[in-house]
Amino acid sequence: MTTMPLRAFKCVGEAPRPEGIDGQPRPSLVCPRSLQRYAAGSLRLDEDMIAVEEDIRIRVQDHSEMVLARTPGDDLNLIAGHLFSRSMIRTPEDILNVAFHPRNGSLADVVLKSPKVIRRIFPSPHPLRLAPERIFEFKALFEHRQKLFKNTGATHAAALISVHGELLSYGEDVGRHNAFDKAIGRALLEGSLARAAIAMLSSRLALELTIKAATANIPILCGFSAATSSGIQFAEDNNITLIGRIRENTLAVYAHSWRLRAPRVD
Repeated sequence: MTTMPLRAFKCVGEAPRPEGIDGQPRPSLVCPRSLQRYAAGSLRLDEDMIAVEEDIRIRVQDHSEMVLARTPGDDLNLIAGHLFSRSMIRTPEDILNVAFHPRNGSLADVVLKSPKVIRRIFPSPHPLRLAPERIFEFKALFEHRQKLFKNTGATHAAALISVHGELLSYGEDVGRHNAFDKAIGRALLEGSLARAAIAMLSSRLALELTIKAATANIPILCGFSAATSSGIQFAEDNNITLIGRIRENTLAVYAHSWRLRAPRVD
């Protein structure tokens, strides 16, 4: 087993890229695949790029083993974000050690400082009001970063954005929960989570994702798809502005629209 310092893992670069482990080759995010494509009334042999999906096993002392089906790479951010979203850690310092097995990079042993139950790390909501037009600007920024989706059409993405429109962190994964955890984990490890005011997701706004936003005290949660009834109810009960069905110039506000400074209300 190879044990590495926690701070050795940080996402860098313009696009989301997988991190190698202790000098090991970076894992592949996509793989070529032959398939039959139907077009113009006939089937023909073609090549396509497929998103890689592999399990990672996370072992934490005194807890059941966690298995996540994820896009490989960016694993430390995923682990940190997942533990944070499950209210098992508050800060990076709560993780004493992460050890990846050299012969099995999909197995990680994690040592935590002490077991805790945490709901939110920031007790006060952001005093935030936002012009609705900013959401469309964030959407354009978001879609520019969806490199893996453009290559495979099979991944979800999540981004954390500051009140000033700065892209603080980004995650892309075959799983929508993993993508959000990667974005949260990166912001947590880099010390920018307290500045996150908007979370934008490529997926529907379901209950579990709304809970993740509440855990990080992110007051505005946006999604390209619709919200579910339980997601809306949780947002209403926890003072989260929930925005879905974002298109080029339209959107739907499901809860707490007071954070949007609209010029008029029809």
